[in-house]
Amino acid sequence: MYNIKTKLEFLINYIVILFPLFLIIGSSLLNLFSIIMSLYALLNYTNLKKMICSDEKIFLYIFCFFIFIFPYNSIDFKTSLIKFIEYFRYIFMFFGIVIFLNNINNVYFINKTKKSYSILLIIISIDVIKEYFTGTNLLGYNTEYVGRIASFTNDELIIGYIFAFLTLFCLGFFRFTVNKLHILLIFILIIISFIIGERSNFLKLFSLICFGSIFHYTIKNKFSYLKLFKSLILIILLSGMFFSVMKNTDQAKKLYNTTSSILNNSNEKNNSILEKFYNSKHAPHYIASFEIFLNYPIFGVGINNFTKESRKIEYENLKLKYFENRSSTHPHQIYLELLSEVGFLGFCYFVVIFIWSIIIGIKSYLTSHNLDLLGHILLHTFFMFPFLPSGSFFGTTYGLPFWFNFAILIYLIKKKEIRSILTISPSKN
Repeated sequence: MYNIKTKLEFLINYIVILFPLFLIIGSSLLNLFSIIMSLYALLNYTNLKKMICSDEKIFLYIFCFFIFIFPYNSIDFKTSLIKFIEYFRYIFMFFGIVIFLNNINNVYFINKTKKSYSILLIIISIDVIKEYFTGTNLLGYNTEYVGRIASFTNDELIIGYIFAFLTLFCLGFFRFTVNKLHILLIFILIIISFIIGERSNFLKLFSLICFGSIFHYTIKNKFSYLKLFKSLILIILLSGMFFSVMKNTDQAKKLYNTTSSILNNSNEKNNSILEKFYNSKHAPHYIASFEIFLNYPIFGVGINNFTKESRKIEYENLKLKYFENRSSTHPHQIYLELLSEVGFLGFCYFVVIFIWSIIIGIKSYLTSHNLDLLGHILLHTFFMFPFLPSGSFFGTTYGLPFWFNFAILIYLIKKKEIRSILTISPSKN
């Protein structure tokens, strides 16, 4: 047993470092990653049991999440049950990552991981800039979508999501402070995210980096309204200059159209917010998912059943421009996905865990001023950002990285407590 664990730890050292490449290559390698980490958690059953049964109730509550996503009232029990069983590996993966970080030289390993992620971030940045100016990336990929960058993900068009993930994950490694070099670095990252052309991911990254920078600066230098005011003025000036320079790009036109939709006079029928919403491509998903929630408020329709339920004629809304496209793999908004597929109980249970982890994370940061921790708090918030479109929480590309980051976040918050809980070394298990 000890030899198996040792070999797995050797393998995990490499697959954690390669995790962003798995995101680019596809879901098969991500699923393999989750299986390996789940197996590691099960092989460390003693430590797993200690964590769940410890006084640190957060571990018990995370483990019990599966109770609230069980397909109690599923419209297609078999489909939901298969997805439910598959989803177990994410929860076990969470514990596997926490146990792994406790068993190794975590500080050195995390720094090494962030260094490798930073190198990939630089490569992606170069690739994005190359495609923006020449039309093709380093591998010859391109896209027919105006104002979008394909980069290494080619037809998937998720490089903006991966770029945001890497930026926030590595934020602590940059050791950002308010000086000319670090302001320039953060500004360059924001520009690259902008030219990728994924509006939702850009807006999330932009707002979180701005908030994180101001928060860190005011806390580290002792809070004062004057320092907060200076930070806000600096960000506003830089943002104003940037958007002014980029206003004629295809990316800016898409973004400005979105903003103008929000600011339009709602009394003007053709330009009202509601009219713009009805003409958007995500409106059919949002409205259908909310109506599904109203029809199945307690337990939802079951994981992976949004597609089947949303096809029904009762969710057809002729007011919507793209009403025929209401059926999709997921509603493209994480809160609506939770409400429609696991109902109010599953939604509330998860939101409580999410908010709780943010609160204890901020409390820990206020004590330690740990930039690595702040970066993972911001990334955690990125996944759960309200209102804006998102990937599928129960999917691989979005859901698995969420649990990956969540494990690191909880480990950084509860590092001392975890060490105290897991007093028996792997060799003695």
